[in-house]
Amino acid sequence: MLTLTLLLAACAGVAEYADPRIDEPSGLVASRRHAGVYWTHNDSGDGPRLFAVTAEGRLLRVYDVIGAAAEDWEDIALDDAGQLYIGDIGNNKNRRRDLTVYIASEPDPGPLTPAAPPGPPRPLPIKRAVRFSYPDQAEFPPKARNFDAEALFWARDHLYLLTKHRGDQRTNLYRFEDLSGAAPIQPRKIGDGFFLGGDPARFGGMVTAADATPSGDHLAVLSYHALFIFPRPAQGDDYLSMPPRRVPLDQDKTIQAEAVAWAADGALYFTNEQRCIFRLEGLLTPHVEQTQDPPR
Repeated sequence: MLTLTLLLAACAGVAEYADPRIDEPSGLVASRRHAGVYWTHNDSGDGPRLFAVTAEGRLLRVYDVIGAAAEDWEDIALDDAGQLYIGDIGNNKNRRRDLTVYIASEPDPGPLTPAAPPGPPRPLPIKRAVRFSYPDQAEFPPKARNFDAEALFWARDHLYLLTKHRGDQRTNLYRFEDLSGAAPIQPRKIGDGFFLGGDPARFGGMVTAADATPSGDHLAVLSYHALFIFPRPAQGDDYLSMPPRRVPLDQDKTIQAEAVAWAADGALYFTNEQRCIFRLEGLLTPHVEQTQDPPR
């Protein structure tokens, strides 16, 4: 059975992230090495720093990310080798030519002792800054502003990005082929897009976060109005080619939902920029969703 829990949702009267330094959380990912640890960060307006937190929103550690700028951090991903990918990928006006993914080794935040305070910020140096541009963007800004992004995820040896569109209600999927070099790169577009629907007057159709299960078998894509769970196709990795499970969100409660992460037990957490935390269960049970993509 699909269930939704308001864990720390307080903006509307339940609770919130306890530490005021987490004031506009925009990315979330679960550690694969440190049980019970999640990584989050603020949206634009904050400096380059990461927060280690628990699922209940307790702050464990603060890290100053050395060697990184923070123009518009929007999402964070983590690979199987313990590397964090921090997406400075926000591009609201579609004018940016300095889009960047910062790569850093995941630190050990220490034991989850309830009485232990976060302490002063610790340094976290980046290993590499990967500059990139979209292969299909020729104008800055283009007429159809479809080159913003707020969603990164790691699956089966690759980093992926999903776009946030203002020209239509779709999202496109890109795959980074090689993150090892110093020269700017262009990710490969691997799908023609997926129509999300939603009310345009309430920011419907805009992707705000994504995360894949550790196996890469399922992809969660968050928007303001709904959550989509895509299975990985039997061939290739164009998740958007598969019919998803769609979970409608009550925007009066979830408000500006902008971060999502799978938990080790198969539950899904998502948070909004009002510092609320939600937990969904039962999303990986068998389910058939009928969807109809409108004509282009």
